[in-house]
Amino acid sequence: MRAGADRLRPEWRSLPPRLRERVRSAIGGDVVADVPAHGGFSACYAGTVQTTSGRAFVKAIGPDGHNDSRTFLRREIGVLRTVPAAHAPAVLASVDDEDGSALVLEVIDGEHPGAPWSEAQLHAVASELSSLAHTTAAEGVPAAEQSMLPDFARWAGIDRDHGLRSGLPTGLRERMPALQDLDTQLPHTLAGSTLVHGDLRADNILIDDGRARLLDWPHALRGAAWLDLPLLLPSVEASGGPRCEDAWELFRTHGAPPMASLLPVISAFASFLWWGQAQPEIPELPGLRAFQRAQSVAALRWLDAVL
Repeated sequence: MRAGADRLRPEWRSLPPRLRERVRSAIGGDVVADVPAHGGFSACYAGTVQTTSGRAFVKAIGPDGHNDSRTFLRREIGVLRTVPAAHAPAVLASVDDEDGSALVLEVIDGEHPGAPWSEAQLHAVASELSSLAHTTAAEGVPAAEQSMLPDFARWAGIDRDHGLRSGLPTGLRERMPALQDLDTQLPHTLAGSTLVHGDLRADNILIDDGRARLLDWPHALRGAAWLDLPLLLPSVEASGGPRCEDAWELFRTHGAPPMASLLPVISAFASFLWWGQAQPEIPELPGLRAFQRAQSVAALRWLDAVL
């Protein structure tokens, strides 16, 4: 499973000159090299920019760039002002005006987990999520029950769509009333005051010397503790890691709650992925539907097993 769009991101030189100059000025010195990042689903430039004075990880898009990508970057600029430094890269500078939008961040060294996931990598992420579970979200971070609904409660729509319904595992088709009942429990299950990353997967994690650092925060939420866990595990299984229910037991050793307490989220995320993978491709984000499809296979198998 490829955790990113099926194309290279925009090049550094494709950014408007004025925006590049403001980023260069924030880093200092003269630009001597840039190393683009290739993962993720965004039409922003993303990469490490090296100057004669230092280096920074830069995410940037011009004023006429892909609208959703710029919206997410703007959200991240706001969110990173509130996320404790222990959990996210430090912000060195930001731009958000008529020149475009840019984040200039500290460079986090390390390697992305996966391909396949190892037990040590899972323990590193579990330790980070345990710390995050004790971190209160700042004022202004969107509430999970408002941001994730109605998009994450798709079982009623799937039930009405013959193609989507018929493609489900037999056990889930037979439990459709129970699945729709779980959707009604979702607002209560999502609610909480904890800081939630909201889009956790291998390309948004770097591990160095046994410590996991989380990247890309535009989808940050205020919600239930450990809400990231049911959103992460389908991508782990789809990338050759352990089955979701087996991985959950490892996270339990770091304080994760019983699986049953977040069953409405497990169910809802499976419906979100199954619905999303059937939607038309987004031209600026090629590969997104295939990524959702690979995760949906794992998520639906998991849900069928635990219901």
